[in-house]
Amino acid sequence: MLVVVEVEKCVVSGWSSPSGNAQFKVDKNGVVSILSSEDSDNEIVLGRATQVVKEGQLGVKFTTAIEEDGKEINTVTATFASPQELKVFVAACSGSDFHNSRDASSVAEYFKYYAHLSQQQNMMQDSVRTSLYRDAILKNFPDFKDKVVLDVGAGSGLLSFFAAQAGARKVYAVEASNMADCARSLVEANNQSDVIEVIKGKLEEIVLPEKVDAIVSEPLGIMLVNERMLESYVHARKWLKDDGKMFPTNSTMFVCPFSDSSLYMETYQRTSFWQTPYFHGIDLTSLHEESMKECFGQPCVEQINPTCLVGQPVAKLFDYLTMDEAEFYEIEIPFSYQFEEPQEIHGFASWFDNDFCGSRETITLSTSPFSPVTHWYQVRLLLQTPVLLQPNEEMKGVLRMTINRIQSYDVVVEVETDKGLTSSTRINLKEPNFRFGYAFNPTQTS
Repeated sequence: MLVVVEVEKCVVSGWSSPSGNAQFKVDKNGVVSILSSEDSDNEIVLGRATQVVKEGQLGVKFTTAIEEDGKEINTVTATFASPQELKVFVAACSGSDFHNSRDASSVAEYFKYYAHLSQQQNMMQDSVRTSLYRDAILKNFPDFKDKVVLDVGAGSGLLSFFAAQAGARKVYAVEASNMADCARSLVEANNQSDVIEVIKGKLEEIVLPEKVDAIVSEPLGIMLVNERMLESYVHARKWLKDDGKMFPTNSTMFVCPFSDSSLYMETYQRTSFWQTPYFHGIDLTSLHEESMKECFGQPCVEQINPTCLVGQPVAKLFDYLTMDEAEFYEIEIPFSYQFEEPQEIHGFASWFDNDFCGSRETITLSTSPFSPVTHWYQVRLLLQTPVLLQPNEEMKGVLRMTINRIQSYDVVVEVETDKGLTSSTRINLKEPNFRFGYAFNPTQTS
């Protein structure tokens, strides 16, 4: 996407534009050019903008380089005509695909949802989540004491307060929803305004005045990646110093087959209405297959009994210190199983662990069915057709997750046995079936 923004004043390595006489053009690759309003054909290509930092209310400072030879490096300072022009410029230079890969209405609904205090309360009252985040930060206080911290998607500002309690010199709490106003109120009411600065805006569009020593965030969704906030979290590394910390540091997604005929039959029964051949004179059966796709296409979010799990889970590591945003666009987890006893596989369960690797301790927040329950619970993905396995029969397949424009993922599970039996399912991660009435106490299982 090409953008052009008005510049009140810019200085490029000693050359100064006449006041009000220039524009910045930014192409889809983040390459910046200067256009003169006096001569629209006069374009000076500066190169890709890096190290963009804020100077004053409407100003930025950044460096550019012509990538072909990397020799022509410029230092640029600019003052923009308005806050909107500044925001558009920063977003264009960010290299993020945030706006192009998301539906605008979905983004608006997402931020509206998290602007409710009730949703913040739901997360804050998850005692496992909150206590482990606090432990990770306070037990690793040397990573925060007298340091500069960035809180990505700060919400109510809870993690920013924890960073301040650990001795942070400055915390930038970035929150795009209207919850930013509530966070600012809490900061003022708790006399933390000298440490915590709430910045209302999308991470991809804001500018900080300095690099940070640590990034904290709670960017985790159902099945780890739902809501697609992890892309913004790794994008935030552009503000992180080379030796900086990220809390969480990495996550591991687990996938494991399960056998649960009760869940399968419960789901199948939800489709039985559409098998009615005579409903007030109407044959409904032509819609039964579509009903099967809809019901079996919902991920079951619940606290599962681990006794339903069959075999050992396979794991997929997400290293936030090294991953690029594009690595989240399509995720593949291959698997292969062989059992000594006959098995009936009804689907695949998933959960995730998160490691906070500090200089003193590594703290792990687990959503495993063997751990205390969190508000993420676990997820089960049902196959439309169960897979019957004979002893020593091999089952291979893949779980594939692809981003969609509604800030979620389309999930496909494909299975094939060495005898040629196949089964698959397509899951809409955005439309979960919350089965909270089936709570299981993991402490009852040895």
